[in-house]
Order: sequence, then C-alpha cells, then structure tokens
Amino acid sequence: MVGKPAERLWLSMADSPRTRVLSKALAKGLDMTVYLGPTMDPAGPVALIVADDAHANRINEAKTNAAPGQRSILVTQGGRPGARADIYLAHDTDAGSLVNAVSGLSAYRSQEVALSKAGGAEQGAVMSLSEGEFRIRTLAEAQHVAVFLARCAPKPVATAVGIYVLLASAVEHGNLEFSAEEKAQGLAEGKWEAKLAKRLREPAFAERVVKLRFQRGRRLMSLLIQDDGEGIDAETAEMANPTRTGHRGRGIKLAKGLGFANVSYLGVGNTVEASMVLPDIGETGETRAAS
Repeated sequence: MVGKPAERLWLSMADSPRTRVLSKALAKGLDMTVYLGPTMDPAGPVALIVADDAHANRINEAKTNAAPGQRSILVTQGGRPGARADIYLAHDTDAGSLVNAVSGLSAYRSQEVALSKAGGAEQGAVMSLSEGEFRIRTLAEAQHVAVFLARCAPKPVATAVGIYVLLASAVEHGNLEFSAEEKAQGLAEGKWEAKLAKRLREPAFAERVVKLRFQRGRRLMSLLIQDDGEGIDAETAEMANPTRTGHRGRGIKLAKGLGFANVSYLGVGNTVEASMVLPDIGETGETRAAS
C-alpha cells in the first residue's frame, strides 16, 4: 500500500560490537527497517523488539506502537523483569545465534499474521500430525518447517525459534561447512547472506540436504536432524572443549533455553536429537493460552 509506514525491528540494547553486527546483519536479512537506541521511533509500527536487561521496560513501551503480531526477545542475565517477552536468551548469546533467533521469530510472526488473515484453518490439521520426514536445503525452507512443526507444541513461539536455530546450524555449519568464526566474520562484514548464497550454488554443496524426522506422542515430541556434512567426533569434541563454545555447544544451550529438555549430538556429530515433554491433555488448553 502506497504511503504505508514500514514495520520496524527495534534493537533496544546497549551499544556494543555484537549490537552493531546484529543491526547490520538483520538490516540485510529482514524485510523491515532496523533501528537502534533507547527511544522508540514513532514513524512506523514495531514488529519485533530485541532488548537487554537495561532496556527491558522498552518491551512494554513497544506495545503502544505495535504492528500486527508483534513479538519480542529479552537478552538477559537470568532475571525476568516486569516486561514479559516472548523469547528469553542468555546474556552471552553470540551475534550469530541472535541473528538466527530473530530470523526464526520473524518467520513465526509472518506466518501467524498470514494465518490470522486466512482464518487459521491450518491449526487443526497440524495438531493431528504424529510423525513425518522433511528435507531442507535452504534457510527459507528451514523457517517454513520450523513454524509448521512448532504449532504442535504447547509453546509454539519458542519452539519455532528453537527448531529453526537447530536447522539453521545444520545448514550453515553442517551442509555448508562454515565455521563459527567464518560466520562471525561474514556477519561483521555484512556479507553473510552473499556467502551463504554463493556456497549453496557450488557443486560440492548444491545437492546436500538436511533431513528432519518428527514424532509426536501423547507426552513427548522428538526431532532427529541429520545433515550431509562430514561432521566430527562429537564425544571427542566435547571432551576437548568442555566449555562448548563452538556452534554445536551454542546450539544446544540455545535450544534448551527454548524448551527442549534434551538436546544432544550423535555419531560423528552431523546428527542432533532433541525432545520436548508435552503437557497432559487436560493442561494443553491452559498452556497454549499462556504461550
């Protein structure tokens, strides 16, 4: 619509190299205006807000100028102040993981807005899904699958972000074999999207896919995600690096923070198993209403 104000992604966080990298990466990767600072820009509605503990109250402020389906992330040291966020991430979450979390949340919001306009007929069909297998090659496909499967979970917003983070890691670091350092450099230079697109076209990587097997029972939802990368010896890597600062350790920490009770790498490290405990059927309605 001509003259319609652009939706905003508001980064209300302390200035830091991470915040600047996040701003640069998201400005290229999302179809919305990205702005920094403690003051809300009234020129356009806020679709997404990412805040830290020092600016947690901005999450409530953003609701006074909300785009449809507004969503929020609080990057926190553990406290959960009065401002209620959709997603809580640890204060030391790196820029690459934050980019994936915001991208996953943006995809969920977009689908949520589209479904509300269409009447939400998809929900009943998704809830009847008990198992399935999906093949993913790109991050866009990972977003679609993550949002779709998350609707089977009691807290679909956090689950969508958690599934997307795991799938994005399988694409970026598994199939395309980028290291965490290469991704950090690409984001800092504003060239990450171009690097991903270029490698996806290279013959050595073009045919690789990520396979996701999904099962949902009465009390447990489980995922088995396998990429076509060479992997590493996951057990040896954990022993050699107990602080788990690589992309695998970061992915595990992030997914557990988003509701997955168990996340572990198997075999040579190119397969991840993740599971989530589901509430009793009698609790489901209450849990969904609160999510």
